[in-house]
Amino acid sequence: MVKKLGEYRSVCPECLEVIVGEKYIEDGEVVLEKKCSEHGVFKAVTSRNADFYMDMEGFEVDRTKPTSPTTERDEGCPTDCGLCDEHEQHTCIAVLEVTENCDMNCSICFADSKKGGEYYEPSLGQIRDMFQTVKDRSDGSSLVQISGGEPTIRNDLPEIIRMGREVGIDHIELNTNGVRIAEDPDFFEEICKEGIDSIYLSFDGVSDSVYEKRYGKPLLEEKVKAIERAAEAGVGVVLVPTVAKGYNYQEVGDIVNFAKELIPAVKGVHFQPVSLFGRSPTWLDEDSRVTLWETAKAIENQTQGEIKVKNFTPTSCPSVHCDISCLAIVDENDEFLPLTDKTLGASGEVGDIAEKTKSSVENRWKGSRCGCESSPEELLDIDSSDSCCEAGGWEDFVRRAMENYLTISIMDFQDAWTHETNRTEKCCIHVVVPDGRMIPFCNFNLTNKDGESLYREKIFSKYRK
Repeated sequence: MVKKLGEYRSVCPECLEVIVGEKYIEDGEVVLEKKCSEHGVFKAVTSRNADFYMDMEGFEVDRTKPTSPTTERDEGCPTDCGLCDEHEQHTCIAVLEVTENCDMNCSICFADSKKGGEYYEPSLGQIRDMFQTVKDRSDGSSLVQISGGEPTIRNDLPEIIRMGREVGIDHIELNTNGVRIAEDPDFFEEICKEGIDSIYLSFDGVSDSVYEKRYGKPLLEEKVKAIERAAEAGVGVVLVPTVAKGYNYQEVGDIVNFAKELIPAVKGVHFQPVSLFGRSPTWLDEDSRVTLWETAKAIENQTQGEIKVKNFTPTSCPSVHCDISCLAIVDENDEFLPLTDKTLGASGEVGDIAEKTKSSVENRWKGSRCGCESSPEELLDIDSSDSCCEAGGWEDFVRRAMENYLTISIMDFQDAWTHETNRTEKCCIHVVVPDGRMIPFCNFNLTNKDGESLYREKIFSKYRK
């Protein structure tokens, strides 16, 4: 039996023309089907579990539109980005690409970056202007991810970070493969001195066979060394695995457990199920695709249930079908204690969730006497000599929640097969470009099956050296 969910604007994977697609549930899966008058019918599974997909709908919230749109709607999403006056969500994180150049030739690369040749690399003046664009258009705190290519190729990266601080950017993270961090401690020290907040480290597995398949050589040792250097400097690390069947799907649990062992140096794991845009190898195809639910289910199975599918909830910043996350602490038995649970309620019920979570935690960490049932404020008045909270009580929980925690998130970027404009209109991750526009990440990186882009190539080709 087929259950229709509605019609959605999308794009043709052949020509990128805007077409209308229909989404429906069939055999327990959510399918997006669309037809181009020239290139025919295309189908893609957007969720392998329809019940999970529909549960996420309950987490929808009212969003905050950008206060300073740059472009006006003409033909509609995804062709009028800037952000346009019909975009539904303000910027959460701005991605600033400081180079297209790279020190690797990865088989999987959404940016299609490569070593040498002609490449986009904005001047310091252009970078300052882009920092200013982000600052001026941020509603509240301004967060920038410095990306590429491989940004550590630029010897002036410390100056770029300092420039962001001078402009007033509140949080700056570095998206990197980690190789130069591992091999050049003096350079990394300069980066840290200028105020980098966190490292967003490409980390696809705990075996070198994974890196040999993507990078063409073993890199696990360099990845671990980069984490060690960040830990020594007191800079938090988020591990970022690209996930695909036939590649590293079997290692997602090992990645989570690896991160657990490196808490508090590692603050999170941000899984990115592979999207078919940019550059991808011939072995990567529609059958390689994994959805949000599949990734969460693999984590549950491969961590022996320490982290369960039910512990993942949408952040509700972008579309509820774009990302899900779980916050967990590690208890005295070195086991995960998840603090999130989709059965506790939607994100619109923040106070209710907080009380339910606190109650659940207190029951698990209950002590016999003293302040185990006290609030954090009341703990300040408790004589530590009377406390039995060394392990298992509320005070211990508060300490562990501040130090021994891990955020596990999954971000499902869209490609030309799965693209829905009702999702991109809610996007909160925006790429800032030299002409002053800020473009939703999935629209900016969207390519057809032959690698021709909707935005990236048209914009960056104007600035290439």
